[in-house]
Amino acid sequence: MSSDIFRKNLRYISSLGRYNTERRPVIRQYFANRISNSEFNQEKLNVAEIREFAGQKQSRAEDTNLDFEERFKESLLTLPEDINPQDFQGYLLFRYSHLEEPLSNQDEFAISDLLSFEALIRDTILEESEPILSDLNRFKSKEDYADFSNIEEPSKQFQQMWNRRVTLSRKEIIKSFVEGTLPDDPTIDPSRHQERIEKAQDILDFLSYSGDDSSLDFFSNPVFQVKGVKEREIVVPFPEVLLTTAQYRIEEFVGQFKQVQEVENKEKGGVVEELAQELLQQIPCRNFVKEFEYIHDPNPGEADGLLFFEDSYWVVEIKSHPIFRKIPNRVEIIKNRFTQKVTQAVDQIENALDYVDGLDDEFGLVYNLTGNKNSDEIDTGGIVILDGFLPTLYSGNARADQQLGMGDIHDHIAEHERIVVITLYDLYQLIQEDEANLFDEFLIWRTGYEGNMPVWGFSEREYWAFYFDNYRTSEEFRKGVEEAAKKDIITIYISERFNDKSHLQNIKK
Repeated sequence: MSSDIFRKNLRYISSLGRYNTERRPVIRQYFANRISNSEFNQEKLNVAEIREFAGQKQSRAEDTNLDFEERFKESLLTLPEDINPQDFQGYLLFRYSHLEEPLSNQDEFAISDLLSFEALIRDTILEESEPILSDLNRFKSKEDYADFSNIEEPSKQFQQMWNRRVTLSRKEIIKSFVEGTLPDDPTIDPSRHQERIEKAQDILDFLSYSGDDSSLDFFSNPVFQVKGVKEREIVVPFPEVLLTTAQYRIEEFVGQFKQVQEVENKEKGGVVEELAQELLQQIPCRNFVKEFEYIHDPNPGEADGLLFFEDSYWVVEIKSHPIFRKIPNRVEIIKNRFTQKVTQAVDQIENALDYVDGLDDEFGLVYNLTGNKNSDEIDTGGIVILDGFLPTLYSGNARADQQLGMGDIHDHIAEHERIVVITLYDLYQLIQEDEANLFDEFLIWRTGYEGNMPVWGFSEREYWAFYFDNYRTSEEFRKGVEEAAKKDIITIYISERFNDKSHLQNIKK
């Protein structure tokens, strides 16, 4: 990439994304649509055409007939804002640690090195921000906030400062990576130093833009190598993508090597189950039974877990199917994968609930594990746990989910059944919250609307914040929510607890 216009356009759109935090998803979408166009190399971008694009997207967003692929792409563009990179890095290190040896046998770079490299670039750009870079576009009214095309240019000083941040020396990044991943030992074999340099070069090439014209290619290739004035440079227009979307790149990387993919296919189930059960055991409850087997049953089976509280118990099903594979470049495949795995889990949950209920004669299993209560005295439900992190695809509101393309799941679940679908990352986050001792209370509320959940959140953390920060603390608020459920009114909720809302400060005043 040698075009000076290309380099300037990358940095310009990056500065817009930094300054207009709330509009970053639609700016990313504009970028995704334009990056494969030759005009991106030839014509200087301006904010007017980006505003026009955003206005068109707003009209599309209000269309209830949007197909699943379009809606899911829009969710993916929001994804990088919704993940704690340090927490997610830790999750990914655990999730894929079993592949380090197979990759080494192939003489390929380790997943831990890929994540370290992404963290290095991200931290270099985003840490220790100058005061001017905190001066973001803050909306002056609710009308401004609702207007997708409200995208403002930052000052020249802001742009210059940010441009320096997202433009990095290729040589210096590789040097920093080598120094950070080699032991501080003067006697180390010099060949190790060269090996580290080569691995860094391989990682950088893997992360770099390929010229692919698929719509979200910059998720897979978030780094752009360009020709600078004195040396080759790298530009990272959206550094927030690093680490937070790394699972997509890892799945793509692993899929390149048949033997490594075979190991992943064989071991992923046990790895994901181990992590999920480790998290479930941290939830304050009466009892947790893992790998619950049916005995003396004509249809032998097993539930991945049973979670017992004082007033409820829940069957847990863990699914490690690679929903992430070939995402985001082939979003059309995720709908069938998600639907298939969730409905399969629901069937398993129903079987387990029937089996446990059949055992519950007076003073039976449920009586002893819940605290002297029988099945007819408590609530029951199911928790489906998925690998990694996805935007919410099953909200519990039949109309909203039908519009998203998830109607088949509602067709599969009876109205009275309590089902929640949660990802490992959300589960990890929620058990760290102060209200974790009220997990059962949250589950009962979350699954209690029989297809009329009046809230739509991007992740389960948003539902958690809605419940504990609003619903539980105000009787008047509760009445309003219950009335909304009766009238099938849906509120899209973005919490202050899990999101930076500094761009709304002026509206609050």
